[in-house]
Amino acid sequence: MTEHNPHLLVLSGWAGVVETALELGFDVSFVGNTTDFSPNELAVLERCRHVYPIPAQQVVACLRAARAIHREHPLHATVSFGEFGLESCAVIADALGIRGLPLASVAATRYKDRMRDILAGHPELALGWAPVASADDLEKFHAQYGLPLIVKPVAGSGSLGVRQITTPDELRAVLDDSRFWLQGSYLAEELVEGDELYSVETVTLNGRHAVAGMSLCRLARHPNVAITEVSVPPPAPYDRHTERISRTVLDFLDAIGHTWGLTHTEVKVAPDGRPVIIESQTRIGGYRIFRMVEHATGVDEIATVLRSLLPGGEQVTSPHLPPSSAVGMVVSLIPPRKRVRRTADPELLRAVEGVADFEIGIRPGEVPLPVAANTKRPGLIWLRVPDHAAAELTKREIARTYWVEFEDGDVWHPSF
Repeated sequence: MTEHNPHLLVLSGWAGVVETALELGFDVSFVGNTTDFSPNELAVLERCRHVYPIPAQQVVACLRAARAIHREHPLHATVSFGEFGLESCAVIADALGIRGLPLASVAATRYKDRMRDILAGHPELALGWAPVASADDLEKFHAQYGLPLIVKPVAGSGSLGVRQITTPDELRAVLDDSRFWLQGSYLAEELVEGDELYSVETVTLNGRHAVAGMSLCRLARHPNVAITEVSVPPPAPYDRHTERISRTVLDFLDAIGHTWGLTHTEVKVAPDGRPVIIESQTRIGGYRIFRMVEHATGVDEIATVLRSLLPGGEQVTSPHLPPSSAVGMVVSLIPPRKRVRRTADPELLRAVEGVADFEIGIRPGEVPLPVAANTKRPGLIWLRVPDHAAAELTKREIARTYWVEFEDGDVWHPSF
């Protein structure tokens, strides 16, 4: 490492980000939890100037560490591409006067009530909502907007704590659930119904936004709001909404004051065809969506924004709505919640054409985890295929290859 290389602070995430930054010519320091890092990942961190193994969501501790690093080796910029380092990244960039995520857009997206309050001033982006701290507040919201509606934590993530309410019985269950109201701050929103959710991945450089990729996310049946499948790009006929969704997302990013970095925005299409912003984060999408975008469109989101921080980076651009030459997909395994006797060897999936990778945690003697949120899954399988027709063939072969036998004798094959 040399003194003249730009010095980058990476907050949280995985060692691959550090490795990419080193390859691009940065000197790198790292702040984040390293407890679950593999020996290979820890070896990558040994190439950093400084490593502070503290949780990246501890904003004050991270700022203190960043100041110490900055005093010894002045920082040029700071980045975070994961959930936990976003606020620390924005605060450090602002406090040290270096490049990084903008405070305005991080604040607007981390706290859902703030986002809805900002969008209330933009009628084309607005959605009926209200803070609800008690059953009485929810009853008032219901009296104004009726059903269906949704209640979600103000600062939640991964669909944890989200309750869809579509019937009077479901409303009464939430109103009478005293434990629910003790768990934190909530807001209620009008519910845009439907099992399809669009994910829009954007790259913003010098205040100019570009849609790097778009996916269709299928949701589990009500009342479960977890995602069961993600496809980049959306298959026909769902791709007909691409242009209108893109315009809505770009208007949204202007409204929240986003000027630099990646965003991952979730959108639903209302019955009248209007795209509605559901949530957004100033980071890459989960489920390795950024890898699926790179496979489908060729856009490496992380490398692009990192290059923009190098000398001459003001010349870096990203294509808007690049055409897709392939399809990336992830499918979720959702077996019945019964005790497992045995399973097919997951390694057999590596021989299935189109399967790129998998993470399967279904074990003999255990009951598979419930799919109650987007943070825990019994199994995920990633596909890299030339088109959607090939994806369907791969899914069929997965269903034939992988199975779970339960102690009651039933055998389950996945269906997609």
